[in-house]
Amino acid sequence: MRIIRLNERVHLMSSVNYESLISDSLEEANISIVRVDERSFPGERWFVVWVGEDSLVTAQSLAGSIEQRLNDVSDVANQSLVVTFRPHRAEEKKDSEPESKRGLSGPKIDQLIQLLEARSRTSDALPSLKYMEDPRASLAAIGASRHHLVYGRRGVGKTALLLEAKRSAEKDGHVTAWVNAHPLRLLNVASAFLAIAEVTLNSLIQHAGSSQGESYSRLKEINSRVAQLRASGPVIDAVLGEMVAELNRALRAILREGLVRLYLYIDDFYLFPEIVQPQLLDCVAGMLRDCDGWIKIASIERLTRPFEPSSRTGIEVPHDASKIDLDVTLEDPQSTQRFLESVLANYATTAGLAKPSTIAQSAALGRLVLASGGVPRDYLNLFASSIVAARSRPKAREIGRQDVANAANRAASSKKRDLEQDVSSRSAGSLLTALDCLSEEVRGAEYTYFRVDVSQKSHQFYEVLGQLVDLRFAHLIQATLSDQHKQGVKYEAYILDLSEYADVRLKRSLAILDLMDGKWSFRRSGTAGTQKPLPGTLLRDELRRAPVIDLELLARKVAERMGSA
Repeated sequence: MRIIRLNERVHLMSSVNYESLISDSLEEANISIVRVDERSFPGERWFVVWVGEDSLVTAQSLAGSIEQRLNDVSDVANQSLVVTFRPHRAEEKKDSEPESKRGLSGPKIDQLIQLLEARSRTSDALPSLKYMEDPRASLAAIGASRHHLVYGRRGVGKTALLLEAKRSAEKDGHVTAWVNAHPLRLLNVASAFLAIAEVTLNSLIQHAGSSQGESYSRLKEINSRVAQLRASGPVIDAVLGEMVAELNRALRAILREGLVRLYLYIDDFYLFPEIVQPQLLDCVAGMLRDCDGWIKIASIERLTRPFEPSSRTGIEVPHDASKIDLDVTLEDPQSTQRFLESVLANYATTAGLAKPSTIAQSAALGRLVLASGGVPRDYLNLFASSIVAARSRPKAREIGRQDVANAANRAASSKKRDLEQDVSSRSAGSLLTALDCLSEEVRGAEYTYFRVDVSQKSHQFYEVLGQLVDLRFAHLIQATLSDQHKQGVKYEAYILDLSEYADVRLKRSLAILDLMDGKWSFRRSGTAGTQKPLPGTLLRDELRRAPVIDLELLARKVAERMGSA
């Protein structure tokens, strides 16, 4: 006896060849079908039509007329026929290699500086010049059917990762919605959620094209009510709860596996006040509950509270969402340098130049990694500033180590502006005072790197140190460093940002760590012949000589200065 497959059974139930009708309608617009998948649900039958990427927008515009044609000839009672389109992916062409040119003058170098300054900061409107996958983050992981929290310092690549995931999702025919928290950060929970919901619904409605399917019609009605609620003023909790439930019911009819998948990206989530973050995430997750819809959030971990345990509000890691951490700092400098130079090489290639090493000394490239703390945006901006600094020297043909130091000094004021944007004015003043005290303590001991006793992690000032690391004023070198003489005692090792000790006016004889080709070396400032590599255990031995910063004493010093201010 012959086994009949599901879509064969559907065709046997109906005498109408719907696939042929769809094909005929598209051929009139010179669009060819790659394949048609079918899905049946109570009261609805969906046709997922795969077409060439270039034909997707035109095909979507025909969805409504094709649906009307199918429903007119349908011989199945009480069944709505819905058509949706997906792109058939074509293979990408490889880029060609340009010629190389040496030197720091000319239009190609000018173009490189312009590219670095314009494209180092990514956004939905201006994505990366060319995405390079960071070894610290998996693009496959962020594209999975799972809620994700992507954590990292400013400029570490959170937005670039989300944008590349968005681009990949769109190429696969999925629906994407992009929200940046900045324009919504002053809104209350209800208003912020309704704004996010409206962006989500608009993306789905646009994806539907001219489709007149009943599920999409309900979505359009709800979208109108969302807009009305936003315009009507404050929304009470009861009304907000009803709207979340209604949105969820409508979205479950569309966001089904094999039909339509949605990815909702929320960038700079930390800009929402921490006190409202759990409730806002709770509403967004509730809207997409039991749907083929997934939230991808980029934020700074220390400024983010996704879950409130007492009320069980929000999304909890790892039960409701997975965490992707881009903050590896300088613990693996060799892989970090390789990655950063591969990113920089794409900019050089676009400007028509050869690899970065043709215009920068090896020592300068290593110091760029150190000065940036492994943060891609800082690295690219510092490289552009280093070119400008080098050009101030007569007949300079390549970037030197001191050019990077000069660029790092100028970049310090930009980082302090970031600090003032990320936190309140009172907190900003406290953090800058803490930075001054920390730098004075470390440099006073004639070092640029220091240790913190792991037993002080519970001290309130450890959180302040963490914020200084998030804001790139200090960088983690080793997360675990044992004490050579005290069993069980462990430390974390940090280095001050280059801008805190690169000024030529600082006193000489500072113990300094440098990077070259991803490997650590030691030298004393102002003293010739002290440079030495630190392979293997020699780095550990050198870090053990660094001063131990007592967080309690540092906290008292900061409190005294803030009190007298």
